[in-house]
Amino acid sequence: CATFFSYTWRMGAFLCIFTHFTQTVSMVCSVMTLTVMSIERFVAIVYPLRARSVCTVRHARVVIGVIWTLSCVLSAPVLYIQDLKEVGRQIKAYWCIKTTQSPVHSLLFEVYMFVILFIVPITIMVISYSRISHEIWNVSSRRASLSARRPEEVRIRSKRYSKENGASQELITKKRINDAQIISNDAKTRKQVILMLIVIVLFFFLCWGPILLNNLLVALNVLDKLNIGFLKPMRMAFHLLSYSNSCVNPIVYGIMSHNFRDRLRRTLSRRATRNRSLTATSTFQSRSSTMRRRQNSNYSKTRL
Repeated sequence: CATFFSYTWRMGAFLCIFTHFTQTVSMVCSVMTLTVMSIERFVAIVYPLRARSVCTVRHARVVIGVIWTLSCVLSAPVLYIQDLKEVGRQIKAYWCIKTTQSPVHSLLFEVYMFVILFIVPITIMVISYSRISHEIWNVSSRRASLSARRPEEVRIRSKRYSKENGASQELITKKRINDAQIISNDAKTRKQVILMLIVIVLFFFLCWGPILLNNLLVALNVLDKLNIGFLKPMRMAFHLLSYSNSCVNPIVYGIMSHNFRDRLRRTLSRRATRNRSLTATSTFQSRSSTMRRRQNSNYSKTRL
């Protein structure tokens, strides 16, 4: 933000280096987390039996630690190229910029960042999600071809409330679903999951591609280093896009995943029910205590 809204850097040399280092660490960590999530989904769907021993809470904690450690290591070059430079003759100012010994070093750094933040992650995501989509498609096709042409009986649980005493009764009703309905539901789920995976990869490409391509073009002297003219709002938008990628995925899941929406709805309804029950309990307790105080007061007056 200081780069876009202030002509001079006012926070000293240490914060110039440390701020950009932590910024790069957060970027690398975010991208690596999304990449590891794609690998975890690949293992869980393509190798479900192996996933029981691999995808555990203990392993997740280890992976998180490794991600943060690697993020710090991969971001270490920023500590050497970021520097505070004094500019101006009559009016002194300070710029927090990348300084390298030669344009070749600057180009190598931007290529390095482009590879670890874009090329490698998007390659892994495309491979993982392609295998996942292929596996989902094959499983659904095998299920459709092997299913017998006989109706399948399912049990549906429901609750009925009595009008007399308000008591609830759980009812179990049986419903027959034919194979055509099952195959139709599988096809819808399959298309929904595959489309969601494509959208996730597409959003990653759109969010991270512009800012990394901009940095690469600056190193090649195609674009100016200074934020002048249209470059300032354009680069501000690119920075916002890169950070918004972590916020986009939950929205995609919420819009496109039926299971995610269903579980979120259940969680919110449970919390609302719990809050209503707590409110009713507290109201009942306050009324009971008020009635007791009144009874005690009346009893005392009667004795007097």
